[in-house]
Amino acid sequence: MPITLLQELPEVRLGHFGSVFVTVWYSELTERALDALEGQQIKLASQHKTVTLVSIVVGASKSPPPELRDRIKARANDLRAQRIGNIVAVTNKGIGAIIARTFLAALSLINDEKMIIVKSAREAADAARAIPGQDPSVAAYAGLGDELEAFVALAAPQAASR
Repeated sequence: MPITLLQELPEVRLGHFGSVFVTVWYSELTERALDALEGQQIKLASQHKTVTLVSIVVGASKSPPPELRDRIKARANDLRAQRIGNIVAVTNKGIGAIIARTFLAALSLINDEKMIIVKSAREAADAARAIPGQDPSVAAYAGLGDELEAFVALAAPQAASR
């Protein structure tokens, strides 16, 4: 069963596989991307008791601006209450990956939610399947890694639509 596309912006593609909420980041977090992320998570959580957030970073190379970091911090508890897991795969290489990982380390300092940081979509799938309390259909689906890799491999949205 492939990942269902929920929304696509130049900066992010959002989808889900059952209760697993998948985000693929092509560039830095923007206000509209954060709006989409929050809105889609709330919708998915209303359909499933809880969600597992899997974020795959393929192109972000700088931290979000202070106003977005403040908003993330302000909404963290509400969104965390809907999640049983938060997994981030930073798949890009070089300075972009270092910046992304640095931002995530800083975010984890202001957020009580435990983040699992991995380097590939396949590792993210394995981590999602292993989370205690995971939906049994997700935990049992050995093809989740293939589905995540396929979702990431879709062509990135056109920057011209920004």
